[in-house]
Amino acid sequence: MSDLYIDGEMLKRVRENLKHIGSLLEKPAKAMDQVDSKAMGASELEKQMDDFGDEWHYGIGQLKKFSTDAAKALDKIEKAFGGLDDALAKALREAAEKK
Repeated sequence: MSDLYIDGEMLKRVRENLKHIGSLLEKPAKAMDQVDSKAMGASELEKQMDDFGDEWHYGIGQLKKFSTDAAKALDKIEKAFGGLDDALAKALREAAEKK
């Protein structure tokens, strides 16, 4: 094994947290989307509540997308690091054998 190190458990925790961000936020996003703005009683307030609900729902969707993409990127980093670490360890072994 070489001197390069990545904390696999920490990487796994971060990746799992990123994967769950969307599901954690789905419930409040759905609740916000279902708010009945007609109950506000004022047309301008109704419009602002509808806009707020739409923006909230969109924002949560974007967070879910970005967190999913970040988790996939961490998967690629882990795989690339593993390959690099293996190649470096092999090169160090071969260099030591040549001495």
